[in-house]
Amino acid sequence: MERTLEWASRATQPASPACTLLIPGRRLRYLGKRKKKLGGVVRYLRHLLSQAPLYRAAGLLPKIERTTRFYQRSGQLLDKWHVRIPAHHWTELRCLAGGCGVTMTHMFVILMDIEKSGKLRKIWNRKLRPTDDPPTPVWSKIGFWEARVDRDQETRRHVVLIVEDQPP
Repeated sequence: MERTLEWASRATQPASPACTLLIPGRRLRYLGKRKKKLGGVVRYLRHLLSQAPLYRAAGLLPKIERTTRFYQRSGQLLDKWHVRIPAHHWTELRCLAGGCGVTMTHMFVILMDIEKSGKLRKIWNRKLRPTDDPPTPVWSKIGFWEARVDRDQETRRHVVLIVEDQPP
């Protein structure tokens, strides 16, 4: 006899959990500049998360199909940055990272690498006039679901990211 056990919860604590971001040495100067320009690491994270839907639509985010999360390469001289990230950004980063198959700190570095590379701007400029800016996306919701499927014993991930475009 098959039974289904389900439960749900509403997590509200902690409001700003402590997080340690592991930043490769090759990105320390860039992170320092962006932190200074945007007014802190949390504001920079918020900026990166706002760009993530555009990165996904452009095919720039990874899709790693492993059962376990993919960590950053070893031997990169990782620097620890201790930050208190607001809970809603924490959840967004976790869902985005989980859907891509990477750890949260690796997702932060991936977003930073994409921004630094300027790949989105190059893709956008091919589609429109060089003077046009991409729309500013605003997240409404993000959902992440991961499950083991009985038939083939594989892990499946599903991400739903609802975005509204606003003019730049």
